[in-house]
Amino acid sequence: MTGGAPRDATRTYVLHLFDHAFQYLPPQMGYSSALAWILFMIIFAFTAVIVASSQRWVFYQGGEE
Repeated sequence: MTGGAPRDATRTYVLHLFDHAFQYLPPQMGYSSALAWILFMIIFAFTAVIVASSQRWVFYQGGEE
């Protein structure tokens, strides 16, 4: 959105992934795929932590106490 601002200060990981996959010629699909797998693992880890800890902070009406 800002063109990267000074020295790519506003460049995010997902934008970096997109640029390597679709903007640069030739497309660097192998590198982009590796970046996408890393992003997937990070999101998966956060999701696993949230799901595992939800028993402590989520209340289900009529569930086990």
